[in-house]
Amino acid sequence: MSQRMPANVPPPRGRRATALLTAVVEARKAWLAATVDVLHQRKSVGSAWLVGSLGRGSADPYSDVDLVVAVDDTTPQRVFDDPGAGLHLPGRVLFTRNKPRNAPAGGGYVTVCVELAALPVLIDLYLWPITTAALPTDGRLLLHRASPPPRTGLAFMPLMDRHRTPDSTGADPNHPSSILLLVQLAAKYLARGDRPRHVAITRHLAFPSGAEIVTLRQILDERVDQAATEVLRPAISAAHRLLDLVDSVTGDRLTRDGEPPTNAR
Repeated sequence: MSQRMPANVPPPRGRRATALLTAVVEARKAWLAATVDVLHQRKSVGSAWLVGSLGRGSADPYSDVDLVVAVDDTTPQRVFDDPGAGLHLPGRVLFTRNKPRNAPAGGGYVTVCVELAALPVLIDLYLWPITTAALPTDGRLLLHRASPPPRTGLAFMPLMDRHRTPDSTGADPNHPSSILLLVQLAAKYLARGDRPRHVAITRHLAFPSGAEIVTLRQILDERVDQAATEVLRPAISAAHRLLDLVDSVTGDRLTRDGEPPTNAR
């Protein structure tokens, strides 16, 4: 699976940034291979596939993992309640964030943040009942047992809308895991130079519009650190490492004409 940086991603500044981006891509490949091995060992898993940028083949080093796992009716309820822990997925878990309304009907959903190459990587994990599961047009099959899943002419999001759970429960916007997730997404879009999505993410939880790296650091310190339990300290440290990387990639410490930016720390 080739994952060269697309043209819309600004080139990294310096060898260390390049090495980190290469390392996280390789670590993500290794995590996926280990995950396939784990899922093969669970008899209740019928198939699994990637959606999102990894499913479409347009992933870059900042891409999250969007993973759909189709399971049969022998799957215990505890697995639906916490798919990440229930499936025993590999990797060091930094935090999880539940958002039940993102699940397919009769299934489960959780965001799991794992540490890969010392950086935080988000895994959006969908547990889908095998009776309604279908491979979307933008999906990439990872494994199947006796026969592959049926294909659909729909892309993933329209398919989800057709099978979405009636549970409208969202995530707590003030929970430290929500702040961590939004900071990481804002940093990702900043690194890509995707200003509209970056601004949309920063507005989502009343961040300052278009928050730059120094503001994202302050948000971590002020809205996560003080509220966090000790178990979240590794997640906060990993988020700061991501911000350091994005700072280097975007040249946030130094403007193009060589003058320090106004928000430099």
